[in-house]
Order: sequence, then C-alpha cells, then structure tokens
Amino acid sequence: MFDMAGTTVFDRGDVARVMSKQFADRGLDLSQGRFTPLMGMALPLQVRQALKRAGDPQWEVKEHVDPIVADLEDRLIAHFEEKGGEVPGAMKVFDQIKKNGAYVVLDTGYTRRVADAILEKLKWKGGIIDYVVTSSEVNRPKPAPEMVWQAMKALAVDNPLHVAKVGDTPNDLIMGHTGGCAWNIGVTEGTHTLEALMPFPHTHLVPNINHIAEILMD
Repeated sequence: MFDMAGTTVFDRGDVARVMSKQFADRGLDLSQGRFTPLMGMALPLQVRQALKRAGDPQWEVKEHVDPIVADLEDRLIAHFEEKGGEVPGAMKVFDQIKKNGAYVVLDTGYTRRVADAILEKLKWKGGIIDYVVTSSEVNRPKPAPEMVWQAMKALAVDNPLHVAKVGDTPNDLIMGHTGGCAWNIGVTEGTHTLEALMPFPHTHLVPNINHIAEILMD
C-alpha cells in the first residue's frame, strides 16, 4: 500500500510550493516549509490547518474553506498535468510485487478528483494498480487507519499482517502503525528527511521505493 505524492509520484517540495503560492495570491504569508508537516493529511484538512497557521479567523468556516480547497485542486491538477511524473523505478517495483502475487494499492490524502488526474497523467488507471483509496472515500483519512481498512475490505484481505504500508510522511507511518500493518516503511527522499521520520513508528526507513521489493521478499 503506497502513498502517492512523494512516494510513488515525484514530489520534492513541489506541492508545498503550489500551496504556498496559492496562499500568497490570497494575501496570506505562509512559507513553503510551514506546509511540509501537513503533507499526507486529507486536502481539506491541510487547507484548514494552513489557514489556521496563517491567522485566518475563518479557518473553520466550511463556506470559506471549500472554495479554497476547490482552487487548490485546480492548481494541483495543473501542476501534475504539466510536471507530474513517477518516482524513478516505481513501475518496476509495482511489477515485482505483482509477480510475487501481491496486490498493488495506492493511497492519498488528495481528493478523488486530484488522484484521478494524476493516474491519468501517469497512465496508471486501469493498469497495474489494483486499488486506489483517497481521502474522499473515508470518514477519517490519514493519520487514522481507515484507508488501510478500506483497501483491505475492497480486496478481501482479512489481516493487516499481510499488509505493507509505504509512505514519505509521519502521517503515513502513523496510519500504518495504527492500522496494524506488518511492514511500515518510510521513504526519505520524498517530502520528509530521515531525521524527520525517525521519531515515528516504522519497521524500515529507506531512501526510496526501489528498496521495497527486497524488504517484502526477504
């Protein structure tokens, strides 16, 4: 079960830059680095938390937040359509996992609309990916474990000890841990460094997903 942006979809701070630019366009000064800890959360929650950090008094008002989320969706789709690409080696890793009889699942804090645009761009839709779960499909997205359970239910996997969770944020590692995943693997070449991920529960920390197959097949 792989996170998307930063883990399988290339992101080295690009999404945080898009969000920082959006806020600047609204007259809200919030640096790129202030967005990084929000990565992995559901997109609407990211926006609310960012608005709170920027001192917007309406950060909890749905009618205020929803148009900002919709605008951010548009900006992210435009970004990924122009510059989106897979993390080098991602498709090879997926293929190795499939050949060993496992499912390939993607999860993301993005909405279904943004996730589908990325899948279309990378030509991952209807191909090697068995299931994709987004924040739109669960009541409590990352760091809660509901996306793990949703994917298990969809694929008739009855025990999280058969599940590996892979991601590049603390929210991914917390989700994998609370979901009871046997492998809970952080990658450190995404949005968070090794030092940033070390304090959070994990079974492995690796530079990128090209190390995943050897861990799972060990």
